[in-house]
Amino acid sequence: MRTSMRAFLLLLAVASAPIQAQVLIRVQQGNSITPVANGASVTLASTGVGAPVTAQVTLTYTGSTSITFTGGPKLLGSPDFSIVTTPQIATLGPGQSLSFEVRYLPASGLLAQTALDYAFLQAAPPPAAGQPSQPSVPGIIGISLNGTAPEYSLAYTSALDGNTVVVAAGGTLEFIDTVLNSATAVPMALANRGSGTGQLVSVATTGSAFSLASLPLLPSLIPANAVFQFQVRYQPRQTGGDSGALTLTFENGATYRIGLQGRGIVSYLSYDILSMEGGSTPVTPNQAIQLTGTPVGDSTTLLFRFSNQTTRDLTIPTIAITGTSYGLQDVPIQPVVVPPGDSQLFSIVFSPTAPGPQNGTLRIGGDVFFLTGEGIGPQLSYSYRSPAGVTPVQPLGNVVFPGAQVGGSSTVDFIIRNSGSAPAPIVSIGIVSDGARVFEIEGLQALPTSIAPSASIVFTIRFSPLNTTFATASLRVNNDAFPLGGIGATPEPLPSYTIDGPTTIQSFQQPAIGLTLASPYGMDVTGTLSLATESESGAGDPSVQFSTGGQVVNFTIPAGETKAVFPSGSNQIKFQTGSVAGTIVFTPAFVIEGGLDLTPENPLTLRLALPAAAPLLAGASVDNRTTTGFTLSIVGTTTTRSLTRAKVSFKGKPGFNFTQTEFEMDLTAASFGWFTSPSSVQFGGQFLMQVPFSFSNSDTSNQALSPILAIESVAVTVSNSLGSSNQLTALIQ
Repeated sequence: MRTSMRAFLLLLAVASAPIQAQVLIRVQQGNSITPVANGASVTLASTGVGAPVTAQVTLTYTGSTSITFTGGPKLLGSPDFSIVTTPQIATLGPGQSLSFEVRYLPASGLLAQTALDYAFLQAAPPPAAGQPSQPSVPGIIGISLNGTAPEYSLAYTSALDGNTVVVAAGGTLEFIDTVLNSATAVPMALANRGSGTGQLVSVATTGSAFSLASLPLLPSLIPANAVFQFQVRYQPRQTGGDSGALTLTFENGATYRIGLQGRGIVSYLSYDILSMEGGSTPVTPNQAIQLTGTPVGDSTTLLFRFSNQTTRDLTIPTIAITGTSYGLQDVPIQPVVVPPGDSQLFSIVFSPTAPGPQNGTLRIGGDVFFLTGEGIGPQLSYSYRSPAGVTPVQPLGNVVFPGAQVGGSSTVDFIIRNSGSAPAPIVSIGIVSDGARVFEIEGLQALPTSIAPSASIVFTIRFSPLNTTFATASLRVNNDAFPLGGIGATPEPLPSYTIDGPTTIQSFQQPAIGLTLASPYGMDVTGTLSLATESESGAGDPSVQFSTGGQVVNFTIPAGETKAVFPSGSNQIKFQTGSVAGTIVFTPAFVIEGGLDLTPENPLTLRLALPAAAPLLAGASVDNRTTTGFTLSIVGTTTTRSLTRAKVSFKGKPGFNFTQTEFEMDLTAASFGWFTSPSSVQFGGQFLMQVPFSFSNSDTSNQALSPILAIESVAVTVSNSLGSSNQLTALIQ
């Protein structure tokens, strides 16, 4: 009806179209002045329902006569428009003006229209001479006025059914029950149902549990029939009710305020634990659930139930459990849809894998429960105490010993503690090593034993390095292994020593030598004494060796003593001097247990010289005798491994005469041939010389004697470059 009346009034205004007059029309809104043609339209835009807006209309006569307004301006149309001031001037001459104000006070956001009419009479020009006067001509000033204003309504989308609900200013937006520390976001729509553009300046909430989300940049213009969207979020921090307010402020200071209410709950579901006897114990999310203590290797089952006590279906996306000792049984297929009033059951299985507290987490959708259980059994922990402090160690973890000098030692105390809930049996403790045992256990109580809960045992491990390399071994406690490691520092240097022996030697002697430290050493020393020959003739004598055989002999020097002990148990060892002129060199080497070499860089040696001398005959014999001859065999030594001459003298029996009794032979060539042959090396300076002799008798009668029967003996000497040997005599018969 209201819109039809406005259309009727507009038709009237068009039907009475104003007579054109020489009047300038100007409309001022604020600081803006706009010329308006007679019969045109002017829009007054309000910032909101109940917010007035005024316009000043100024009329200026531009003709040459005058106009007279027959009454005040009239408004035909919406009552939202009114004349604020009525002009006092009734007649305007050329260039004269009058003004009045029109006010628009919207009662709603609908488009308001009215016609502004102002009737007048325009005087006719003066008549020409002799002409009669003309009457005044009626006219009208007409302007169509349009009024616009925004009008707002606020609506939200229900989280329950998705419907759009309008909430009036002063009303209340009630959130659905929301789980603690989760959030419910409600979409909001501010609709401009008015006829003009409005401006939203700010949006704010009160109440710590309420906040804004997805809010566009402000201030923001909202045209007619447009919607401004944002969200209000409710995130409770505690159970119980929360209240606040949402306030929207517009450009004219007007506000749209609604209340906010919500209730924080622990969960949409209710939970309880069922007992075998039929009872139940309620539990809530974030609560710790204590399971019965269970021996390691066994299991305990807990029956768990959740129920939907709301008025809508609840969807549980996942049911999961964490913790190596926990598992689930009979879990419904997920996601689980739980209708109102319905319940679901499943089992929690606790199977501890180790003694002590076992923690886990049960998640049902967004709800969390903390699981705790006690694994019953022993639980061993290990550590060792050194000067650096107490160091925890796991099986296969290294136990590092303080450095110790070779010959000394360092220790750590190894600690085994039972932090479990049952006695821990200790069956075996020992050290396994591949080489020398440099790690030893001390102070260990008798095994097997048992460690009570919260008790411990302690024993000492001693590291006694034998060399400066990294020493390793393995400590075994039952089935657990712990690598042991330590490095030995360089030991004290070996004291000086002397090699005791003869000052001179001759061939084929067996003198004795010994070795003595200048002062006792703190560790057992083992070593070798080696001999070597430096021959003057180029070839050594293999018979030069120790009485034990060979050219190397072992010895030991016990800790705290000075004299070397040889294999015979004596402090001296004999050696064979041989038969070749030269020098015998004795060189010691020293090591300690573990193989660390303590031999000086330039070890002290003993050098014994076997001098070169004239040959020495050891034996002479007559061999291979016949009636006319024999072979003279001569055994001897020449330290120079050379012979120059041999001299043989025969002695006849009484009554026999010999034409020649002495013979000399040059042995140079034969000696050289022998002593340079490989076969001679094994004999050193020894030689065997065999000289055949044959005899004849000048008596050729049958009564003549055999020549050999006339010889009593033969004497022989040999010589080299240094002189003649001793003389040996061999009897013929």
